[in-house]
Amino acid sequence: MYRHGHLGITLLILAPISYALVQTGQFALTGLLVLGVLIIEPLPDNDHWVPGLSHRGVSHSLLTAGVIGLICAGCGWLLGRYLTVPLAHWMQTSVLPATNTTVVVIATEQLAALTPETLAGLGFVIGVLGICAHLAGDIITVSGIHPFLPFSRRRISLSRLRAASTLANTVFLLLGVLAMGTVIFALSPFAGAFP
Repeated sequence: MYRHGHLGITLLILAPISYALVQTGQFALTGLLVLGVLIIEPLPDNDHWVPGLSHRGVSHSLLTAGVIGLICAGCGWLLGRYLTVPLAHWMQTSVLPATNTTVVVIATEQLAALTPETLAGLGFVIGVLGICAHLAGDIITVSGIHPFLPFSRRRISLSRLRAASTLANTVFLLLGVLAMGTVIFALSPFAGAFP
């Protein structure tokens, strides 16, 4: 798939997950998940610029998904340890006593929930889901991918769809935007959510 086709597929994957997380009150986690996956998803196509890597080679494998997941988990732990936990503590001790507004209370609660362990788990999910969302866009093309590299050279292709198909890329983008737009509307006050 091309960039806009990959974006549409990623939005299609994120829409139901976002809906479920927001329904449970996980606003900060939802935002971080969506932003993180949108940042990670294009990474496999950077193999064009890395010497020694072939396109749709090991960069498009489940091994890469695991490695990126572990890197993102480490980054998440560091973010929680050195940013969100200290910031939540500062808000609880300095800001909250001075102004007890609903927005500050909610922001403090959301930040306090972003512990190093929570963000490490979220980081792993972001890394794996971001890479797998990209793989989902490429496995449905005629070229397919080798998801088990470097352990197996078996290629998997699930359709005769061409990556360069303008129609397919545009349809996936429109479906993804429609799915995410539907979720945003369903969670808005216009649809009766969160009065």
